[in-house]
Amino acid sequence: MDGGSTWPRSADVLVEPLRRELDRWCLRTPEVRMSTLDDEGVALGAVRLALDHVEERVLDVRGSLAGAGRSVGSA
Repeated sequence: MDGGSTWPRSADVLVEPLRRELDRWCLRTPEVRMSTLDDEGVALGAVRLALDHVEERVLDVRGSLAGAGRSVGSA
């Protein structure tokens, strides 16, 4: 959870209720903790999302280009 520089004082107020709700609804409760990245967290999250997109859409599981070896126009 990234609260930026404005959340440190309210972290306990937000994190504990979130943990309780996750315990209530999730079979495997994810770890919830405040990020130490501050404002960099948003940019790093955007980069990770873009990399995930490239890995999923452009590269296959082995890391080679998807569609390599196919003739133009074939699906």
